[in-house]
Amino acid sequence: MKKFLAISAVLLFVFSFLQANVEQNIIDIVQKQTGKKVSVLKVETLKSNSDLKIAIIEDLDTKYQIPVFTDKDGKILIGLSNVFFSNEKKDAQLVNEVYKDTQAYNTQQQNSITLNNLFESIPDDYVISLPSTTKDNQKIVYIVSDPMCPHCQNELREIDSRLKNANVRMVLVGFLGKKSVVKSALILQKIKSAKNPQDKIQILKQIYATTYDPKEEPENEMKKVQNITKKISDSGIVKYVPYIYEYRK
Repeated sequence: MKKFLAISAVLLFVFSFLQANVEQNIIDIVQKQTGKKVSVLKVETLKSNSDLKIAIIEDLDTKYQIPVFTDKDGKILIGLSNVFFSNEKKDAQLVNEVYKDTQAYNTQQQNSITLNNLFESIPDDYVISLPSTTKDNQKIVYIVSDPMCPHCQNELREIDSRLKNANVRMVLVGFLGKKSVVKSALILQKIKSAKNPQDKIQILKQIYATTYDPKEEPENEMKKVQNITKKISDSGIVKYVPYIYEYRK
């Protein structure tokens, strides 16, 4: 058993060393070819070909993320696009996710001033604030969410994990029709009586549930939801839900 653990420790050390080598090679190539200073956020090996990896590079000046394919040593870089086919389904899924996520991140980075102004303009009593469960956490994440959206419902199920990493500020919208507006309005109405963050989360989960059928339509809150939905839609940036934005000055 001790021998096995020793071998595992050696292999882990070798892997970490090789990974660091790959990252440094990528940094050196980019700096030599472009003069840009970058960092490597992630390197992941494809399952269908161990000699081919995906790396996400961050430009330290603009903070933009650039996804690339690289060889096993990090000495060749090829820009990654959403045109990728593989017999290995997980590889195709990985490439698509990396491409989509980096594009979304770069759009947010480009529009950060506009997004900051948009979220800062939403009244405090409309935003549902949930403090991070990690002490002294300063990170703030805005989530634009529609109670009728299945992906938003999935996001809410992971709220505990989200709160470990950030303070969450939820902004409810009615992108998906009248029932979305009614549910959002009911949440705004009921959440006023919440005594703590757990009460707020309980109300959210109750009304987000697919089995929840609203029996009332609070007019005042519905008008607020409609106004905020229009404001967010008119921004031209938030085009889907859940829209997750890390607030940064």
